[in-house]
Amino acid sequence: MKITRRFTQPGQSAFDCFEYTSRSSVLRNPDGSVVFELHDIEVPSHWSQMATDILAQKYFRKAGVPQFNADGTPVLDEAGKQVYGGES
Repeated sequence: MKITRRFTQPGQSAFDCFEYTSRSSVLRNPDGSVVFELHDIEVPSHWSQMATDILAQKYFRKAGVPQFNADGTPVLDEAGKQVYGGES
């Protein structure tokens, strides 16, 4: 099977075709209390806030994801066990 290239150039990542920005998503009850909150979501800059909210609230895992430091080492608790949390 041969797939013809249409939208990228050889050696170019598809992710390099867009500018990205960090946003936040907050879902609130009518009384103002927070139901869901996720900060620093990296999305294409041309996306609407609604698209960002849908991505954050429907597609990111909320728990059970191993956490890592910026240098790639696992985050450990006081007992030396791997820390789990939401997807980032």
